[in-house]
Amino acid sequence: MKHKLLSVISISFILLLLFNVKTVAIENKDNNPEMTDERAIEIIKEIADFMDSGEKIGDEISCRESDGYNDYYFKNKEDEEKLYKYHRDYIKDAAYDYLCEMYDIRFYRGRCTQSRTSRSSLSSCLYYKIYTDGEFSVKSRSKKSICVQIQFVKKVILAEDMPEISDGEVYLELCEDNKWRISKVSQWYDDLAYYDLGYMMKTFFDPEYSLLSDYERFIEKYGYDSKGNRISMYISTDDNDEIFQGSDTELISEASNLEKLKKLSKLAACMAREEIYARHGKIYPKFSIEFNYFIKKIWYEENENFSENNLNDIEKENLKILSEYIESF
Repeated sequence: MKHKLLSVISISFILLLLFNVKTVAIENKDNNPEMTDERAIEIIKEIADFMDSGEKIGDEISCRESDGYNDYYFKNKEDEEKLYKYHRDYIKDAAYDYLCEMYDIRFYRGRCTQSRTSRSSLSSCLYYKIYTDGEFSVKSRSKKSICVQIQFVKKVILAEDMPEISDGEVYLELCEDNKWRISKVSQWYDDLAYYDLGYMMKTFFDPEYSLLSDYERFIEKYGYDSKGNRISMYISTDDNDEIFQGSDTELISEASNLEKLKKLSKLAACMAREEIYARHGKIYPKFSIEFNYFIKKIWYEENENFSENNLNDIEKENLKILSEYIESF
């Protein structure tokens, strides 16, 4: 009897050991510095297909009475856990945030999906998503990084000349725990909204009418310095929806304003310069960048009698200061 009991225990132990080995092999199949091109592409497609599935995400919406915002829920607990595991095992935080915006995944069962919970949703400004039926190819790779060239497809109606299919990249990185994770997703249009303009995307451009050439000229003018390096196009305004409130009464060169000036992007500095003219009602060509920007300001009124002679000495000096700052890029 004792021998039979020992045999049963031994067999059970062996089966348990085999089961655990199998489980670990499945759970950690990418916990290996050797990542094939095929597996890298498979991971990207698998995650994109899951996050883009309307059957799993965004079907059920309820209003949280405490703050009035809508919650987006998964249909079942398994899908919640699947997204959590994808994030934990296959996607770094920065790329995860980007993908959540791309696929409009915000909250499920009270749990925020994003790492940076303070960030507002920009999904209404990101108009391309990963095209899993498109072309995928490894563009470059090293021991610790892989760049996969992929295609993105439009999610909404854009101007006629905007490409239906657009090229982009997904980067994978070998992390310290020896797991490969998606570290960055990049498509030029979504990048412009996500990294640079945010909600200002709709201020500068009309998605249905802005042409591809409009975006290209904008990025060329404001997105590069004189050496050809890509620079930030971040822009923000104060409570009065101005960049430099009081630039008609106070010199920007004063200490209280100088620190703010040094932090302005080239785009913000250009709009701050035009802001001085706009207060006097300067009229801009319809649908130009300046027109799109100022026409939405409550304080802006077009003045058919506008003249630079209406500017005071402080405004003229501030124009010089801003112009010199812009030239420094």
